[in-house]
Amino acid sequence: MKARIQQGNSARESKPRKTTRGVAPTVEEIRQRAQEIFLARGGGPGNELDDWLSAEEQLKKERAGINKTRELERSSL
Repeated sequence: MKARIQQGNSARESKPRKTTRGVAPTVEEIRQRAQEIFLARGGGPGNELDDWLSAEEQLKKERAGINKTRELERSSL
């Protein structure tokens, strides 16, 4: 018999990983950050692509060690 591989909905089951230097952000991490950006700007429609691209850029910079301000903001909450 062949082994059965259970596959779930990765978008729902994936857990955010810690930011790792040199590793590209996952789609789920970008989605979560884009949601944060969306909410921070008041949740108005029409800027989905800008939110996504901003989220992707922020995560890449954080992983490159360029943007530490977000980590400082989270630690001060």
